[in-house]
Amino acid sequence: MNQKKTMPTKISRRRFLLLSAQGAGLAALAACAAPVAPAQPAPAQPAPAQPAQPPAEAPKAEATPTTAPAAAPATVDFLAWGDNADIPAWEALVNRYKEIAPNVTVNVTPVAEPNTNFYPKLQTTIAGGTPPGVSSFQGWEWQPYADQDVLAPIDEFVNANPYFKEVYPEGVASIEGTTMRNGKRYLIPLQRAAMLMFYARKPFEEAGLEFPTDDWTFEEFMETATKLTNPDKKLFGLQANGNWFRDIGWIRLTGKQEFDSLYDPKKAMFNQPEIVDIVQKMASDVYYKMKIAPTPADLQGGANTIQTGNVAMKYEGPWFFPALNSPKLREDKKNVPFDIVLMPKMGDEKRRHRGWTEGVALLKSDQLQASWEFASFMAGEEGDKIYSQITGRIPNTNALIENFWLPVVTERFEVKNGKALLEAFNRSEVDVVGGVPRSKMWSEVVKPVGWDPLIGGSATAAEVLPKVDEGVQALLDEYWKSR
Repeated sequence: MNQKKTMPTKISRRRFLLLSAQGAGLAALAACAAPVAPAQPAPAQPAPAQPAQPPAEAPKAEATPTTAPAAAPATVDFLAWGDNADIPAWEALVNRYKEIAPNVTVNVTPVAEPNTNFYPKLQTTIAGGTPPGVSSFQGWEWQPYADQDVLAPIDEFVNANPYFKEVYPEGVASIEGTTMRNGKRYLIPLQRAAMLMFYARKPFEEAGLEFPTDDWTFEEFMETATKLTNPDKKLFGLQANGNWFRDIGWIRLTGKQEFDSLYDPKKAMFNQPEIVDIVQKMASDVYYKMKIAPTPADLQGGANTIQTGNVAMKYEGPWFFPALNSPKLREDKKNVPFDIVLMPKMGDEKRRHRGWTEGVALLKSDQLQASWEFASFMAGEEGDKIYSQITGRIPNTNALIENFWLPVVTERFEVKNGKALLEAFNRSEVDVVGGVPRSKMWSEVVKPVGWDPLIGGSATAAEVLPKVDEGVQALLDEYWKSR
């Protein structure tokens, strides 16, 4: 495909500050990041007991590559999400692409501690006029960058490549809602993401309890967590989330949501009775009243977690597989045998789970063609197999999920109920996406006004959620006034 060169976009300081304010609030916290310990500063995702180990050789798909390498020499700069689960995958992908396209140099820059550092780093490169050609993005964080005209729409590329019909199936809200904006497509998914309940098998076996099943209820979950808790022995039924974006999973299961719309909302609606009740339970009572979750003191230094064998259950996603049970962990006898189940049934008849896509986007540059070719390799069949096998993350097509991912996670991570994640994604909806990113709401209002006092035990949900509504509403009003 012939594509006109687009020179790098350099943003004025004023425009950069607007982007920063509407971007990640300088503290983007991933849904795939480890939850914050109560009453502690939000940490970066803790390193797994052992990093996910790449295979001796990157898996090679037999399928025809989904992109044709650039004919002319080119250089692509890739700013990458730099956690321990992903770095080995980036290395394997770049090495394999070098074999396919030896005339292309890919400079990958993983950003350490990405949960706090990634978007500030990206914003700095944009403001300085040296944006990367390809950048990692979460499905809820790229929208303000598109609004500021620093991302390149990819519809022309996608429409010319039949394979991407499988990557972007029609009518899947969690995919369309996190890849498209104002009728244009920007995000190139490397994974579909969903979250559900992980459980360590050993605590259940030692307590003589049956493992949870996909049809369990919230009452059964709470009863089980209580039975698995012994504070004197520092054994706990649940490792709680410690932040709003993880607690969204509980909120939506009540049948309610915090906004009038999950796409560019205009009204904040945290202060509803059902939301007040579940937030009180999961962001405070589990620590201080029920005492089924480790407190901030219990979690100091990484102690008393599901990885250490002190916790039975944790709300997580497939990126957490390598932290519990990988071939390397089994070799070192540090593995935690586990499995996964759907979130328990509550008031929502649809039983909505959180779901989204994550991947990469192209920034406007003079290497747009080469950037697309590398990005589409990563998102194509061979590249996505490499990424998924190393990280455990769900691939971006139904065919890869069914024929590749399920067997891989069964063998590599000993997951028996992998189909629960597929069901969770099929039931999924986005958290909230739009011109005011979730991370900005969290860092400027929801965390300091709501969750910090809750997990610190100094206030109740009934006291803080009206203030959260007031603060988030101010952000929304400011955004819409500027439109």
